[in-house]
Amino acid sequence: MVPNSKNNNSIFASSRLLLGMIFIFLLFGCSKHLEDDQKKSSSSDRNEYFSVYNLNADIHKFEFIHDKNGIIVEWDFENNKVAKAINSSDWIRVNPNFLVREREKLRRATASKEMKSDEFAYLDIFDLTNKKAPKKEIDVWKLMVNYLKNDHIELHGTLPTLRRIGNNDYIVLSITEQKKYRYFLLNLRTLKIDAEKTEQELNVKNQIDIRLFTDEKNRSGVEPFDNGFWKSQDYNGDINLKYSDPSAFKLFSNKNSFAYKVINEENGTIKNGRELINLETEFLKTGVSVYDGLYLDAKWSIEGKTTKITNYEDIQKYYNGRMGIN
Repeated sequence: MVPNSKNNNSIFASSRLLLGMIFIFLLFGCSKHLEDDQKKSSSSDRNEYFSVYNLNADIHKFEFIHDKNGIIVEWDFENNKVAKAINSSDWIRVNPNFLVREREKLRRATASKEMKSDEFAYLDIFDLTNKKAPKKEIDVWKLMVNYLKNDHIELHGTLPTLRRIGNNDYIVLSITEQKKYRYFLLNLRTLKIDAEKTEQELNVKNQIDIRLFTDEKNRSGVEPFDNGFWKSQDYNGDINLKYSDPSAFKLFSNKNSFAYKVINEENGTIKNGRELINLETEFLKTGVSVYDGLYLDAKWSIEGKTTKITNYEDIQKYYNGRMGIN
């Protein structure tokens, strides 16, 4: 659900930041990569600090899995020591037709007119209907400023789910103007803004289905993050995908490979929620199912307590319909 007014809207930005911090903490285990002195980059003859700096990347190879409800992507990352030292989280959104990756270089958490000339906020848009997954990039900050004819805004990023409305695919851009949140639909084919939408218009049914993950004890070195799965240092290949899809398993096991949920949203409803929950089984210990350790948090359960989920129908039975952030 889209955040409601000022307080809940602030949750969107802070939650993205918190997720990113948790991801970095887990991935690098409080290693030296997270030390402040390694978040500084050399710019001419002085050091500069960046809070976000994503590596530029192209898709080297990709493969759909689980009846096209998931995708394995092997990335070809640029050799950028500065960006690597910062280790910014990747925010990836995928539907059956497109993969969209946020690529930013920012001193603050948001893009604004306070940016210096070396800062940017791009979206990289990959066409998954083409086997070569060609990329188009767009300067989202400039796009929004030109569209609004106003630079007194802050660009916060994108909402987690790509939208299918009619025959068009969209990503939702989130900005604030005078502390008020506004949302815009970016057409992924034309790379133009088609419309502004309200919070109510952007509500998504069944989004609880992309928020649930099984218990940690069932994992084997593959961790969930946002809309995807990444390999931790404990990864040893002992996952169900090895036997259900050997080709995809081989691709996933490569150093720069990650897995993502392919969220099939149409006209405000996630159509493949059951399949997205089952997708996690592919990345669990061999022989383990996602339902072996799936629970509905107390804040989402009609019982007011943590509720064990044994099948998809249990979610429909116990979910109270409350969702904080879309």
